[in-house]
Amino acid sequence: MTAPHASPGRLALTDRHFVLLFHTTHETMHAESILKGRRMRFKLIPRPRDIRDDCGLGLVIVKEDRTRAESLLKPEGVYIKAAFHIEKDGQWIRENYPPAPISYDSPPSA
Repeated sequence: MTAPHASPGRLALTDRHFVLLFHTTHETMHAESILKGRRMRFKLIPRPRDIRDDCGLGLVIVKEDRTRAESLLKPEGVYIKAAFHIEKDGQWIRENYPPAPISYDSPPSA
């Protein structure tokens, strides 16, 4: 049995979940809007401290919904940066996605 990874009042992440991270907070919020509009199960959370990444927010989905989430986001131009899941031993496993075809860097100042 997997030990929950949450403090009181927070979602207990288990090996049944994926945490999807995006390139920017704006991209995360856009993904939230799309999934909400399609009545998909998810939860917007602060990035777990055990996960090292730039983006401070993530979307938690159950594993069986991953393909559906990807199929809803990609046509809308929302690119997942990485998916994290917890192994039964409590270790986070990162799965990277292909690089986004657009740049998320700010343009140089003139």
